[in-house]
Amino acid sequence: MRFLEHLQRRWLDGNARFWGKECARLMLLAFLVKKNQYESTAPTYAWVARQAILTRTHWRQVGETTMLYDRSGQTVDVPDDSNLKFAIHAVIEIEYSFEISKLTTPWECADMVRLAHDAADTYLAQKSGR
Repeated sequence: MRFLEHLQRRWLDGNARFWGKECARLMLLAFLVKKNQYESTAPTYAWVARQAILTRTHWRQVGETTMLYDRSGQTVDVPDDSNLKFAIHAVIEIEYSFEISKLTTPWECADMVRLAHDAADTYLAQKSGR
């Protein structure tokens, strides 16, 4: 039984890293597309980051700066002084936490969310050349 638990844990860890990286990749792509699309109106980075969140399924805007993940009912405020990295980590914290909480215990969920955050940071660092 230990072997199967080990395999399951490795799969879940890999899944967390994949999820974090893909979340960052897709939101960066959406951010760049929206930034280019609204280039003539000169929106703030926070506004474009909110638009990137809205490209994800099950996300809605319920206030000027408040976004709602309708599957869990959780909201996040993306203030005007925030950036894309803030938005990515907010999405991981809410969306991935909700999805993975159905499969694991709370302490495993926290570890996997941390792995997803780390993978997103690594991906963004690679793309920014740091």
